[in-house]
Amino acid sequence: MAASKSPENDTQVLVPVLEPMLTVQSPDKVTPSMPAAAYLASLTTEISQRTIVSSLNKAAMILTDQDDWQLVDWRNMNAAVVAAIMAKATGAPATRNKLLSALKGVARSAFRLKVLSADDYAAIRDVKGDSGSRELAGRDLKKNEVEDLMRVCCNDASPAGARDAAMIAFALLTGARRAEIAMLGMDSLDKLNVDGMRSIKVIGKRNKERELYLHGGAEQAMSAWLEIRGDLEGAVFCAINKAQKIHHDRQMSTAGLDWILKKRMRQAAIAPMSWHDFRRTMTGDLLDAGVDISVAAGILGHSNVQTTARYDRRGKRAKISGSEKLNVPFFD
Repeated sequence: MAASKSPENDTQVLVPVLEPMLTVQSPDKVTPSMPAAAYLASLTTEISQRTIVSSLNKAAMILTDQDDWQLVDWRNMNAAVVAAIMAKATGAPATRNKLLSALKGVARSAFRLKVLSADDYAAIRDVKGDSGSRELAGRDLKKNEVEDLMRVCCNDASPAGARDAAMIAFALLTGARRAEIAMLGMDSLDKLNVDGMRSIKVIGKRNKERELYLHGGAEQAMSAWLEIRGDLEGAVFCAINKAQKIHHDRQMSTAGLDWILKKRMRQAAIAPMSWHDFRRTMTGDLLDAGVDISVAAGILGHSNVQTTARYDRRGKRAKISGSEKLNVPFFD
């Protein structure tokens, strides 16, 4: 019997490359999954692909009772099918709108592959999304929670302890997305400068590149991990098996990162959280420190400061702090 694979070492297989689909000469050569595969392959980053795959898998579950977009015959797309999917889809408005956007992307590819008529494509494009909203998800981490997470990693003398400490420190200081952490390659890291700061380039959503910076404890955590990992090519935060062997050529999946965080949460005995909560916490810390919101948006990779504002989970703390900066004169 084959040994079971730990979620920590799980890897995600992405969509097929676009080249085979570029050779399609006529609609009768379009396979059932090709419209969705063509759309996915046209996306420029793994982050975008994984997001859309998740949405299409939800649509597949509704249509086929199986969580696999490749089992759907996407050649049969029309407005009635899209409306039926949306009628059964659950979740917050933002989640449902993401699903609708994915379906429209597949419809666009089907139209370009000539298996969807112009009338059907226009009708799908006219399907309206949700206009409602929900309470903001996620939370702001307390200082002691951050300290407890880092402590359990630092107290783990194995290579995994050093790697996990570096990942969490990286997320806390830079606000990097979970997929950006998983995808980070050794060629993205610059050497330390004379001030002990390291610059790192990441590719985020919509193929946007931005430069992030590590210093202080976060840089110390990264340096400690790199000393163990070595400078071989591959993923910065690569997979480590149960025997604590480092696999430099194996990039961890986002599911693997989730498994690691849950493990460290249990060890630190802190309330449930997600990798995105590091991003939210870092946003609040920047704003608390007086950093302009436009600068914070640049660090997070947001095109609009309104998106950055939605990451602020400081709540009452920020309101009290802001109120204390005001003063009304009174004469007794």
